[in-house]
Amino acid sequence: MSSTAMHRSATSYQARAGRALEEHTKAMIVAAAEQVMMDSITTPRPGSSIERLTLADVCGSARGYMRRDGTEGPIPKATMWKHFKTFEALATAVIENLTADNRPVPDQIAALAARGEHAGTRPDGVDAQRLEARFSARHYDIARLEEQFDHASTRNDRSDMLFWAAELAERHLQHRRRGDRQHVVAARDWARRGITLVDPTARLDCMMGIRCTRAAAAAEMTLCRKPDYEPTGLSRIRSIKETEMAFADALGWQLHHELARFHAEHARALSEEDPEREMRSHHAIATMLIELCGPTPSIAREPQDTLRAKELADVILGLRRMHMAYATHPEHQQLYTTIFGADIADRTRQLLSCFPETTRERRRHEDNIRALLRLDDCTRQRNSTVENYEQAAIDLLRTAEYGTIRDILVARYLTAKAQSLAQLDKNPNQPAERTDTGRTDGSLVHPHPAAMIQAAIQFYDHTTTASPRGAVGILRTMAASASAELKHSNPSRAATGAATTPAISEFDTIAKAINDLVLITISRRNRFSDNEIEQLIDMIDPMYYYITSGRN
Repeated sequence: MSSTAMHRSATSYQARAGRALEEHTKAMIVAAAEQVMMDSITTPRPGSSIERLTLADVCGSARGYMRRDGTEGPIPKATMWKHFKTFEALATAVIENLTADNRPVPDQIAALAARGEHAGTRPDGVDAQRLEARFSARHYDIARLEEQFDHASTRNDRSDMLFWAAELAERHLQHRRRGDRQHVVAARDWARRGITLVDPTARLDCMMGIRCTRAAAAAEMTLCRKPDYEPTGLSRIRSIKETEMAFADALGWQLHHELARFHAEHARALSEEDPEREMRSHHAIATMLIELCGPTPSIAREPQDTLRAKELADVILGLRRMHMAYATHPEHQQLYTTIFGADIADRTRQLLSCFPETTRERRRHEDNIRALLRLDDCTRQRNSTVENYEQAAIDLLRTAEYGTIRDILVARYLTAKAQSLAQLDKNPNQPAERTDTGRTDGSLVHPHPAAMIQAAIQFYDHTTTASPRGAVGILRTMAASASAELKHSNPSRAATGAATTPAISEFDTIAKAINDLVLITISRRNRFSDNEIEQLIDMIDPMYYYITSGRN
């Protein structure tokens, strides 16, 4: 074939650019339609329901649709008609968008899409069974998901194979337990298989590709807990996140791009043991999140380019880790001050103000990270506030997923609490400042200072399982030093540890205390007020999560 013929047969730049623009326009329409449909479900108006919506209603009510001239909505009817001839076709596109982003599909929207099938007007030959399987995927077990992947593979439907690979990767991660390598490896392998199936020119493929890269990176991070694998894992995480950046670029998602770049830079910093790169990567992502998601964002982003609450909490956690490890470190203190300045607390407050922009379990993650910040504040002030720390019990549970920094803070709190209780023992006639702290007459359980010191040492020693790299490695060294100091200042701890109550008896004590609380609760003369119910739920929710998450 001649070079001229090859040039003519190749897709021109203009054609590729035009197709990308049309794909972007279609995605904006689907995002706007999803918002209109969700609003119709959550806040129905009298005489109006989602079943009565029309394409014209979506065009007129759309929010967030950006025209080519930079102005915002409504959607031109001609543009809508170009991409979607029926409302059922639009509902189908919304479902595919929701399932690609791993979000639940409301029954009302599913019914709208099915309405086209019953009328014989299913657009573009969409397979109703295939679509139904997708939005039912969250109810399938792993064997059923693998069966769906095999069916898609038999049809050679790469998009469907990608969807089921992403589902399988995420499901295996959900099923993992401490010390369980099999599910983690399976999650990584399914995610990597999904990445190879992505068509970078298809928006839905790129969305599902991001799900795969996130699952693959999470699996590699778990596998990195083995020191001999960590260098390999960090290198793979960097490569995976660079792939995720490419998917985000194809979608025009700046926020996703910046988050992927942060994780790639952080992995590189840990791999190269470069504290400056580690600190600068955290500073850069914090600055970008404030610009993109703060109360007054200075950079506009697409409606689907959303921030998950866990991602924001992890960035705030990273900042606290940087502060604890480097702010007073003799070798890195000056560099830390140069990068972050004097007021890290102000930047933390700005990041906390981004939570209203987040999705996916916002309340839990926001409450958890605020609990960590309260625990940090309390332990820095030591004994002066430990007896007035009203939320101590709940905060100790809420912070269970925060690793090394949480272990150190809990150990510091237990040490301060033990010192406070020991002081009460020395002065038994001194009244306690609060009736719910210390060993007062109304307590169901009476903690002993020696047992708390022992527990603090155990929390410090638990950090030895953490990575020796970066800020976590410095915190690990700090914890080892604090543990040695406690052991030296409490030489009788070995005898105390040997004489501690057996584990089964400890559990019996906990169970008896809970039974007593139940009896007290049901024997109340008056019903709980709304405020009391809310307080009880705030206490029970983190306890339930702590017990069932396998992190206790």
